[in-house]
Amino acid sequence: MDNVTIDIQSDGGARASETIADLRNASEVLFFPMKLVGFWDHQAGMHLCPQEERRQQCPHTLPENDPARVDYATALQRERGANLELTFPHAGVVIYLS
Repeated sequence: MDNVTIDIQSDGGARASETIADLRNASEVLFFPMKLVGFWDHQAGMHLCPQEERRQQCPHTLPENDPARVDYATALQRERGANLELTFPHAGVVIYLS
């Protein structure tokens, strides 16, 4: 999977958006025709989980040493064809596109 970091810094009082919807729109515009297939919001502690959508237990938040744990990026590659990971450090958000 390719990784891109979009680091937005400001010298003045302006602040870049940290809203998932805004970051999704910016990501899809920058990398058109790719579309969002997942995200992880580290500040809010939430993510778009394919397993939870199927009413299964989420394997991504289990401890590192748990054998049932599955890496989120790997799961999105396998299940949704994710091939681009965009990290927004200012917002603590990672967006996955396919």
